[in-house]
Amino acid sequence: MIPVTPGSATPPSPSVLRGHVPRRAADVYFISYPRSGRTWLRALVGKALVDHCRLPEEMLLDMPAVTRSAGLPVAAFDHGGSGLRRGSRWQDLPTDRSFYRGKRVLLIGRDVRDNLVSAYFQATRRISVFDGPISAFIRHDAYGIEKILAFYAIWHANRHVPAAFDFVRYEDLHRDTAGTLVRVLAFLGADVAPATITAAVEYCRFENMRKAEVEDRFRTSTLRSARDGDPEAFKMRKGKVGNYAEYLAPGDIAWIDAAVAAHGCEFTRAAITPAP
Repeated sequence: MIPVTPGSATPPSPSVLRGHVPRRAADVYFISYPRSGRTWLRALVGKALVDHCRLPEEMLLDMPAVTRSAGLPVAAFDHGGSGLRRGSRWQDLPTDRSFYRGKRVLLIGRDVRDNLVSAYFQATRRISVFDGPISAFIRHDAYGIEKILAFYAIWHANRHVPAAFDFVRYEDLHRDTAGTLVRVLAFLGADVAPATITAAVEYCRFENMRKAEVEDRFRTSTLRSARDGDPEAFKMRKGKVGNYAEYLAPGDIAWIDAAVAAHGCEFTRAAITPAP
């Protein structure tokens, strides 16, 4: 992998030179690689704010509308140019993050092994952009480990560009859901009562969010099942930490771990959890 250092022998593509502009204009951006747990975080933040401000529950997943109605800086979720539908290779990820100067950015991370498994099912069962075994997926330039590592390396190199920057892990949400939610809300500038935090955590338990997906409760593709009856096609698929060993062969896990050791940054290494 030849990520973002100047003087690389590989000429950058036009997309690298252009940088990335998110689809939605906002003051605060929640940036994540696909399948890093952002839907859960979005629901937690949305539930806390709609209850705090007595807004309609159907707004819960519409983060720009919720934050605007709450009188907060407008927030939006974005993949920072890494979306799986784009099919862009790791070599083509935009390295110029100057767009975020003056913005606030919260980067969401996840153990890359779990992330790759979840992304594989997204690519094969939900959006049908990949057809092949998971072993090939994790080695693919447009979907595999090198792309995740390049994505985080770019943000690591640009973490001083935004006016404010923070990093939160999917694993943090599992370990201390309430505490992590308070931290994220504080990053938004919101002070929410402890009882409201507790209610949001309870509402956003995996079982309830899975039920909301089955019911299409919020009438949005953000939380809608792609294939009826296929448990691997759910947006709320497993909700577990360290589940990768059920899907990845030992040799694939070793290959990923070696890539992280060689090319990872503090964001990817910090999110690694001990092997089961």
